Amino acid sequence: RVAGTEGEKPSAEYIASKLREYGLDNVSLDDFLYVGWQRGEAKMELLQPRKMELYTQSLALCPPTPQEGIEGDIIYLGAGFPELFEAKKDEIEGKIVLCTSRPRPSGAMVHRRTKYGYAVKYGAIGFIFVNHNPGQLMPTGSLRPAYRMAGEIPGIGVSWETGSHLIRILEKGLAKVRITTTDIITPDTESWNVVGEIPGTSLKDQVILVGAHYEGHDIAVGALDDGSGAVVIMEAARALSKHKGKLKRTIRFVCFSAEEIGVTGSTCYVAKHSDDLEHIDLMINCDGAGRTADHVYRVYGPDSLAGYLQELAGRMNYSMKVGRAMAASSDHWPFYFQGIPAASLSGYRSPAEVARVGRGWTHTSADTIDKVNPKNLKDAAMVLAHSLIHLANEPSIIAERTPVEEIVRRLEESGMADTLRVQLKWHPDSIR
Repeated sequence: RVAGTEGEKPSAEYIASKLREYGLDNVSLDDFLYVGWQRGEAKMELLQPRKMELYTQSLALCPPTPQEGIEGDIIYLGAGFPELFEAKKDEIEGKIVLCTSRPRPSGAMVHRRTKYGYAVKYGAIGFIFVNHNPGQLMPTGSLRPAYRMAGEIPGIGVSWETGSHLIRILEKGLAKVRITTTDIITPDTESWNVVGEIPGTSLKDQVILVGAHYEGHDIAVGALDDGSGAVVIMEAARALSKHKGKLKRTIRFVCFSAEEIGVTGSTCYVAKHSDDLEHIDLMINCDGAGRTADHVYRVYGPDSLAGYLQELAGRMNYSMKVGRAMAASSDHWPFYFQGIPAASLSGYRSPAEVARVGRGWTHTSADTIDKVNPKNLKDAAMVLAHSLIHLANEPSIIAERTPVEEIVRRLEESGMADTLRVQLKWHPDSIR
């Protein structure tokens, strides 16, 4: 079910068939176009101080190199935090940046697209992304937002073992490599978000939109990221569809595609349906739901939504964590940026765990179905379904909308706007 492959549309059609079987209304495949990408062979050769071939793979949206590849000296920037790029910005031009996936000690993630963006900004000719977890697992992940573009310079992923080998060489002096990629960029590729609804009654024109992405990366099943989230919202849809006529608001379930390549499916959905956004009272993103035994609502805005969900947990008699967050790397983002109240339901991991393992198995070939605990999926679906009953029947406004200019101001003040500029995802005057 990788975006742009032969398996994607049959997967979308399967999801649609299950939603119809569950009794949802207005089930459809909602099409959109984006900049597609197909994996080719990637090769990295160590040229100095000695010659040897190193295992690698392209990162998603990596452009093809010239047939002879690109050659350059490696510059190592640790975990690739922005301040590390700033400190070495005068040394980066013409070199190949090497950095790891390690989060900050606090557990805060610095996104791969940010690290790549700084490499491009300061004139690097290539980008090597190292999995900071051992186990010979090469990471993948997108380089740019595919609703607009592919990458400008080749970006490849290597395992910790390969990366640490290069780091040891650099500690003794020079490391020069040749990188060759044969990936294919395909503009105007077609994809599909899968949509189904449980119609409301007295407030039927007011919508709660629940989403998760069904597509994954091509190197694994993508069971955790995000097959689990798609299963959770489909199961909640199945359970709640039996209660048609008892829910005031319409609940719209959307399985998004192309999330893994720059939050593309949801961004295209928001752009295509911009005239309908005024009817959406709340967006709940379930990317990561069901991955762990504990569940958390992360609220992106407004502040009042966090208080509402915490009070809702009390009504449900469920010890549910509710926190604030700000991130642009999943399907809540294009909704939030249009002022729509937005939150995510996901599995909870402590900051210490995130600091230690980062993404863990996801974005590697180890993201397989054996990592999924069915009980966690059931629990997450129950939490979601129970929440939606209360939310759909809330007689008053769930949370106020945030003016876009206020969102822009907050992002500028927090510095996140600069991060989005580096990622080429800062376009406040247009949805995509």
